Amino acid sequence: MQAREREQFVKAAINRLPKMEALIITLFYLNESPIEEIEQITGLSNSNVKVKLFRARKALEKELQFLL
Repeated sequence: MQAREREQFVKAAINRLPKMEALIITLFYLNESPIEEIEQITGLSNSNVKVKLFRARKALEKELQFLL
């Protein structure tokens, strides 16, 4: 699979996530924002951002498996 195809699958999987999870994944991985910046953007606590990031990664994994 080429890089462009992988990118399309990842974006499609992110779009299938709940909005908050998609936002956190996008900020952390695609925009490379630190946890502290994500806290400010979302209004969530540090620990809550980390928990939601963990859950979002698991959900993203499931979505990618579904799409592939």
